[in-house]
Amino acid sequence: MTATAMPVPAPDGDGVLARRRDAIMVSGWGAPYRFVQPHNACFWVYLLLVGLGLWKFVTLSLPTAEIFADANTVAIVSSGLFAIVFLLFLHSFDRYEKTPGRLALTAFVAGGFAAPWAFALPGNAALMDLYGKLFGQTFAEDWQAGLTAPFVEETSKAVFFVLLLGLAPVVIRTVYDGLMVGAYIGLGFQILEDVLYGQNAAMSHFGTDQTSTVLETFVVRAITGIPSHALYTALFSAGLIYVIGTVAQPRRVGRGLALIATAMLLHGLWDSMAALVGPFGAAAAGAMMLGLTVAALVALAVAIHLGGTRERGYLRAILQPEVVDGTITAAELDAVAGGRRQRRRARRAALRSRPKGVSRRREKHVMNATLDLAHDLASSSGGESRAVAHSRREIARLRTPRRAPRALA
Repeated sequence: MTATAMPVPAPDGDGVLARRRDAIMVSGWGAPYRFVQPHNACFWVYLLLVGLGLWKFVTLSLPTAEIFADANTVAIVSSGLFAIVFLLFLHSFDRYEKTPGRLALTAFVAGGFAAPWAFALPGNAALMDLYGKLFGQTFAEDWQAGLTAPFVEETSKAVFFVLLLGLAPVVIRTVYDGLMVGAYIGLGFQILEDVLYGQNAAMSHFGTDQTSTVLETFVVRAITGIPSHALYTALFSAGLIYVIGTVAQPRRVGRGLALIATAMLLHGLWDSMAALVGPFGAAAAGAMMLGLTVAALVALAVAIHLGGTRERGYLRAILQPEVVDGTITAAELDAVAGGRRQRRRARRAALRSRPKGVSRRREKHVMNATLDLAHDLASSSGGESRAVAHSRREIARLRTPRRAPRALA
């Protein structure tokens, strides 16, 4: 096929085009997200809670803003840079249908302002006071964080995930969608929490050497930040998708509750670390920190595997007609839509069978362009569009062998 050739649509004798349309319709791939929805009650509840959170943030921060100006500036800049890096990571990690940017921003703002200020902070304070009254101050000092945050903070963030389900019911349909949108909500919460921890550290030092105090706090939280709100909320939200069920995901209540409980348990153990290992010293704390980090990564890997299986099925259904038409090969389809081991074997097979004159690097670009084609097909509901035609031409161009330069006479 030349760089300008277009594949001729094949008859749908095997139903591959129908399966493509069904996969796009059920999965919600390519569906647009619109934030302003005046006829949707979730829109007004979201605005109300974000407005309440912003109002509390401003009114509580203003009295000390001038005194701790340096601390606030350093905390906002350092946490902001961390947020940018993390957002880029999440965008690249979103291997299947990308979360719409507006939806990611909606989730981040909800996690950063509404969830902590409207729910978590007042809820934490009330429950901690209750622990002190019921069990005494010694017990409260040791266990209040671990017995409060998992319940108050995780449910606070879950409220906004459910609101986003109401705002984007066509976009958020699969477990993988829950993982990604939950991660954006958790990241917003985490960034706000990092800013508050930096401010508290500066206040505990009575405002002296604010810059270094905040940076030390930020570095410690960044290094130990793998088990964090982004991960907890991703697991919790994926569990909610299983519990609630969607058009694309049948209900799996037991599996969903297991993910929710895992998120809360990891959160509670992390916040109870000082009480659990206090008598055993720093070595025990380091061992527990490492163990919880590994456990969190394992839980995340399991959730990704569970969610990725269904996503790969949709991806295969969307791209199968392109194999029939000759746009891509069966090995290339396996390389982008198979399981991890299948993808590895298929990539090796595709690289070995590449046309003469096509480098391994260009063949890898073909696979990336194939994913782009799947996204463009989803956005066009499986039909033809300029973006679809461009992606097909790009695959053909990458597969065309480069001609050797002519020798000078």
